[in-house]
Amino acid sequence: MLAVALELAEEINRVTPAGDDPAADLSFMWDPLNRLVPLAAGWIGTLDKDQRGYTTVTSVGHDPVSRGYMESEELTELRKEFGLLRRRRPLRLQDAPPHTVELPCWSEHWWPAGYREGLAVPLVTPDGRHLGVLGLHTDTVSQPTVEARDAIGALARTVTAVLDPMNSLAGLARLIHGATAAVVVDCRGALTPLPGMATDPLLTRCPDLVPAAVDGLTDRVEYTAFLCPVRADDGRERYVRVTGLACPPGTSDDFVGLVVISPPDDLCALTLRELVVLGLVIEGHANQGIAARLFITARTAAAHLEHIRAKLRAPTRTAAAMLAMRRGLYIPYRLIDVRTGTSRAVTVSAGR
Repeated sequence: MLAVALELAEEINRVTPAGDDPAADLSFMWDPLNRLVPLAAGWIGTLDKDQRGYTTVTSVGHDPVSRGYMESEELTELRKEFGLLRRRRPLRLQDAPPHTVELPCWSEHWWPAGYREGLAVPLVTPDGRHLGVLGLHTDTVSQPTVEARDAIGALARTVTAVLDPMNSLAGLARLIHGATAAVVVDCRGALTPLPGMATDPLLTRCPDLVPAAVDGLTDRVEYTAFLCPVRADDGRERYVRVTGLACPPGTSDDFVGLVVISPPDDLCALTLRELVVLGLVIEGHANQGIAARLFITARTAAAHLEHIRAKLRAPTRTAAAMLAMRRGLYIPYRLIDVRTGTSRAVTVSAGR
């Protein structure tokens, strides 16, 4: 049994996490699982974001009516009342309280269908998110055994990893060279850490940072990048690169995008003021508009632009702006103190 479980775990681990078609990715499981437990029916479903129902990922032995019941709000409420959404360990019918067989799911559905035992396996991420359920039914009270129950419970971790959209998003974030922190942003502006990725206090201490990274993401604009000034508690100022990434197709509509923190590339000797000027040029401001926002003269703004062109070896201000936008070599105006036109650098620990 252990050999079968390990072999199946290896097969599941080869599946791309949160791929485009998890049903096709996981449908191979049923034959190997049948070697662990003689199945009458099996089902994997993910919890809908409103937590009122489930969506079938893959199933075997269930007709359309039975699959519909597995997804139903009625059965979802029973799962909640039974505490399944709070559990981490698999549960057989014989392990449950005696009255469980009297619940409608058993008395009205599974028992009349010929099922005599069942196994509910919560699919829970390492950080405690309930993604779904792996449910198995057999036609004999002797299956699944304790050993099979525990083996399938261990396999649940690999199934969860395949279904967890956060894993594919974390992989996307790691494509950013030197990424030190990353979060996913939902449509309410809430930030969720990604598996295996650190978070950064900068993301919450600078309220305009996340909107600056994700507000411009669209179906056609898949990433943005810019610099954010940070000040160590010893007073020294430095920069981090902030990248906003659009979520790939198939990701939950609840997610807006990713925000990734990484070290900056070569700054080309640009000063903080010049980086802010580049940000204003990218936003479409002419010299007079730049001057008004930075409390300088138009002549000084023009001089800054000449210095920028020379440092970037760009023939025009437009070429300089395009180069800066492509390389994330600018500071958005919303990240500076509009009262003084100076840096609104966030203070972070020097030992961070």
